[in-house]
Amino acid sequence: MNQVFHSTKTITFRDSDPAGIMFFGNIFAFSHDAFEEFIVAAGYTYKEWFGQRDYLIPIRHTEADFLAPFFPGESYEVAATVASIGETSFKMKYVFSKKAKPHAVVSMVHAVVDGKTMQKTTLPPTMKTRLEKYLEQANP
Repeated sequence: MNQVFHSTKTITFRDSDPAGIMFFGNIFAFSHDAFEEFIVAAGYTYKEWFGQRDYLIPIRHTEADFLAPFFPGESYEVAATVASIGETSFKMKYVFSKKAKPHAVVSMVHAVVDGKTMQKTTLPPTMKTRLEKYLEQANP
């Protein structure tokens, strides 16, 4: 495995449901928060990633597996990696854990779209190079 990006997320009272555990849908917002930190670690400024319009990077698929509950007032480690890189998309993986015990695994597939035609396009070479540093396994 190459590099792993690490972050921390503390669950707040407003993140929880009436049962006193984190509302399940919040995991996707927390993952995207980690992604916004990840792109800076990967070498982009926020404006370079989100402000340019030559190509867009929408999310085309998400999924989450919950392994243990999240509680308000508790902090969780987030480990972000690139699970795979394709020609026109890449898949991010986020593992949320506390004291090495996994609580959730989230994946998000980002497509790369030409900003003018709105059609899928190949990953820019710089993007591919920066993402490869965080790739879980080198492609055979």
